[in-house]
Amino acid sequence: MADWWKDWDMGDTIGAAANLGAGYMAYKGAQSSADAQSQAAEQAYQRSQPWNTGGLFGAATFDPETRTSLQTLSPEMQAQYDAAMGRSTANSALASQMGADPEAMGKKFYEQQKALYAPDQEQQRLERENRLVSQGMFGSTGGQMQMNSLLDAQAQQDAQAQIAGYDKAQAMQDLYRSRQTGDLAQAQQIGQMPQAYSQTGMGIGSNLSNIASSAANMQSSAAKGMSDANAAMWGGLATGVDKYQNSAFYTPAKK
Repeated sequence: MADWWKDWDMGDTIGAAANLGAGYMAYKGAQSSADAQSQAAEQAYQRSQPWNTGGLFGAATFDPETRTSLQTLSPEMQAQYDAAMGRSTANSALASQMGADPEAMGKKFYEQQKALYAPDQEQQRLERENRLVSQGMFGSTGGQMQMNSLLDAQAQQDAQAQIAGYDKAQAMQDLYRSRQTGDLAQAQQIGQMPQAYSQTGMGIGSNLSNIASSAANMQSSAAKGMSDANAAMWGGLATGVDKYQNSAFYTPAKK
C-alpha cells in the first residue's frame, strides 16, 4: 500500500479528466440551451397575452387567469347605445301592433280620414236637396238621378278612403320595421366599437411575442455557442494529452 503512487500515471489521469470534463461541459451546455429555450418560450407566451386597451369610445380588458375578455363602452357611447336599443324596441312594438290586425288598423285609418271629409259630404247633400227643392225637382225622377249621382260619387270617395286606410296601415308597419332595423343596426355598430381596442391589445401581445421569440433564439444560440466553446476547450485538452502520451517525450510510470 505504501508504494501505490509508483503505479500512478499522471498523464493517464489528466487524459481521463479532460475527456470527462469535455463530456460534462457538453452536457451542461445542452442543459443551459434547453433551459434558455424553455424560459424564452414561457416569456413569449406571457408576452403574447392580449393587453388591456381603451380610448374615447370604450375599453377592452383581458383576464389571463380566467382567459376571458370584456369589452365596454364609454358612458357617452353607452347612452347612445341604450337610446338606439330603446327606439328599436318601441318601433318593434308598433310594427307588431300594426301587423296584429291589418284590417282593423286600416279601418281605423279610414275612419280617421272619413271624419275629416264627412262634414263636406253632408254639406253637399243638403245643398243638392235644397237646390232640387227650389227647382221643384225634389222627388222627381230627374232629381232622384242627380241625388244618386252625388251619393255614388261620395260612395266612391269612401271606397278609395278605405283602400287608402289599409295601404297606410301597411306603409306604417313597414316604416316602423325599417326604423327598428335601422336603430338595431346603429346599436350593433356602437356595440362593436370596443372591438378595435381588443384587436389593438392582441396586436401588441403578438408583436411582443415575436420579440420574445427572437430573444429566445438569441439566448439559445448564445448558450449553445458557450457550450460548444467549453466542450472544444476540454476536447482540445484531451487531444493534447493523448498526443503527448503517444510522443517520444512521454515516459510512462513504472509498474
